[in-house]
Amino acid sequence: MCKTLWTLLFLTGIFQISELATLRCYEGSMDTYKVYELSNPAPLLNSTCMDASLPTIIYTFGYRGKCNGPATSAMLNGYIGTKKRNVILLDWEEEARSGILGISLGYAMYALPNSKRVGQELGAAILKLHNAGLQLNTIHLLGHSLGAHLMGYTGRWIREQGHVIPRITGLDPARALFEGIFATRSALDRTCAQFVDIIHTNPGNYGSTTSVGSVDIWPNYSSDGMQPGCPQGSHPMFSWDDLCSHNRAVEYFAESLSNGTGFVAASAASYNEWIALNDTTANNIYLGELVNIRAHGNYYLSTNGQSPFYKGMDGLKPREQERSRRHTKRNTLTILGIPILGFFGNSN
Repeated sequence: MCKTLWTLLFLTGIFQISELATLRCYEGSMDTYKVYELSNPAPLLNSTCMDASLPTIIYTFGYRGKCNGPATSAMLNGYIGTKKRNVILLDWEEEARSGILGISLGYAMYALPNSKRVGQELGAAILKLHNAGLQLNTIHLLGHSLGAHLMGYTGRWIREQGHVIPRITGLDPARALFEGIFATRSALDRTCAQFVDIIHTNPGNYGSTTSVGSVDIWPNYSSDGMQPGCPQGSHPMFSWDDLCSHNRAVEYFAESLSNGTGFVAASAASYNEWIALNDTTANNIYLGELVNIRAHGNYYLSTNGQSPFYKGMDGLKPREQERSRRHTKRNTLTILGIPILGFFGNSN
């Protein structure tokens, strides 16, 4: 029994022998990049992919994510297209995979512990870059799903070393094992950086349901946690249709990079307060890169059901009525015999 347990722990990667995660620094396109080890990131600063006069963004995906997946590509291409940021991807594909245990146990016993380890390793790499000349106040961390919590671990670790990351953006942070009675991990929250903005697009399903950021933005908030334009019904788990609402957080942010004032959100203590408003409020912010970093609290907006998603000032108006809850079958998984609904979030 003991031997079997130790073998399982080894195979799931809890005791990882080698470092696999790396940094990809992009130079003008998704096809042109250089790779640097987290243990030795300093050469990155002398690379032609880095411009010392520009701020730097570091983005990562979530569970079972891919460096060239559609959501990841949308975000990276959006930033590369602005030519106003150094663009770096944390590649932790290997650590984020499900492995031989399958989707449910692979998440709980492999990807989840790896997210903390890799997050702390990224924190150590950032401090090495800082010691080599990179200014911390120019760094913006962004993560989707489990990757959002990974960035939270990064920010928390850096704070424990006496430094603070200016901004972390959580794109529909994963809910499974971070909320409720099954919560076993500390999540991304406002203490992880000077400013933490969180965009919730699939709350109660793959995404988190609680307001824990400096700012929490709730596009198209509804009782079913689904986004307009996403297909109804049951879909194969981790298919694009299944993850449509979860991935919208990435799509909205990516679209905001070329339409900075397109996603206007209204301040309200709750969704019910927002829909009761007769007109726009004086306290509005923009979803995306141009968010007001002095803002705090909950913000709401509506979007179109297809790209272009932004509605400008019209987005301050709720949809005519909240959609009735869809009575569709949700994916149900179990961990050690315990049923979990809407368990995981992938960042394709």
